[in-house]
Amino acid sequence: MLSIAAGSAGGQLLALAAVPLLARIYRPADFGHLAVVTALAVTLGTVAALRFEMAIPLPKRESDAQALVTLGLVAACGTGFVGAVAVLVAGGEVAWWFGQPELAPWLWVVPPSAAALGAVLVLNQLAVRHFRYATIGRRNLFQSLGVVFTQITAGVAGLRSGGLILGFGFGQVVAAAVLLRDARRRVQDGKADHEPRRLLAVARRYRRFPLLMAPSGLLNVLGTQLPVLLVAYWYGSTVAGWLGLTQRVVAMPVALVASAVAQVYLAEIARIAREQPAAGRRVFVRASRKLALVAGPSALAVVVAAPTLFSLVFGPQWRSSGGYAQAMAVFMAAQLVASPLSQTLIVFERQGLQLAWDAGRLLLVAGTVAVVASVGGSPLTAVWSFGIAGALSYGVGWLMSLRVVTAASRVGGGAGAERHLVSPG
Repeated sequence: MLSIAAGSAGGQLLALAAVPLLARIYRPADFGHLAVVTALAVTLGTVAALRFEMAIPLPKRESDAQALVTLGLVAACGTGFVGAVAVLVAGGEVAWWFGQPELAPWLWVVPPSAAALGAVLVLNQLAVRHFRYATIGRRNLFQSLGVVFTQITAGVAGLRSGGLILGFGFGQVVAAAVLLRDARRRVQDGKADHEPRRLLAVARRYRRFPLLMAPSGLLNVLGTQLPVLLVAYWYGSTVAGWLGLTQRVVAMPVALVASAVAQVYLAEIARIAREQPAAGRRVFVRASRKLALVAGPSALAVVVAAPTLFSLVFGPQWRSSGGYAQAMAVFMAAQLVASPLSQTLIVFERQGLQLAWDAGRLLLVAGTVAVVASVGGSPLTAVWSFGIAGALSYGVGWLMSLRVVTAASRVGGGAGAERHLVSPG
């Protein structure tokens, strides 16, 4: 965890330090355009590799893991191509839906960003499998550097919303390049097998990941991104920009900690599931306790200080973002605790439960925001509904993961768990 966080902290601190400058270069509406593009790219990119990446830490044989990498990268490239066709056909209509016609030319950033994000997810899981945590830290650092440099340079040049969007896309490409360089060194060891029949066999073995985890992943990311799109649709780009800055400032430290914990926890719980499943519950509870010790005080600090700090640091026009930060504080605390540990369901191949939770969260969170907006509720009320509904859903997800890991611990027997994980599907 410290290895990932140490490499990531410099980039995250740089990104946070740049926000006051960016908040003065760009308008809230520009951040609103970024929020829409980011939501679309993240939604598409999360499932771009068809979730083959989630299976990479599981196989015993390195050749199977390399085959999963190949399948994921091919799927990510295909998703980017399909996304480009969609933008060509319907890009203008999408911009019109959000009442932001100036957004149309920048929607072209979505497909390559989504493809790069899919590649990052694949290559990141390969690094997790090999315990290459320093590489993950470097990826986070160079990604943040690429985003900040591009956004500041473009903003000073007067590119407005396009500068924020280009910076986001360039950051995904930089992250993929860093991970790809490390992965190529691994492939040179001669363990990769790109034979079509071998790839097909591995795809069949792990077919539950694209068939169940891809829809689940889509529902999962929509649970966080669809409310942002709904806010942009109902309340306009300025309100979406306030919410976007809130997420950028408050969610960035949360993402730093959660990402480091999630990747280390995944490697550890996958090993435990193969070798000693009886220890799984102890690891889960210990991780939950440590995350809660970070999440609780952080949420309290945001609730107390956010409005004053946002206005002081970013300027009076961003005071509303401070109110949105208060509304999202409990949600982000719950996310920090539950999100990294949700991989328990994946490792123990309870994809059906994961799919059910993702669907339930999407209905609860997006439905709550839509109801508030449709009855004329204020933007702040809509964001509060988003935060409370999201926190409740993460609480349910944590309980589901606890139940699964507890059941596996009671069953015990490393050999039984190993058969469950590696037997043909």
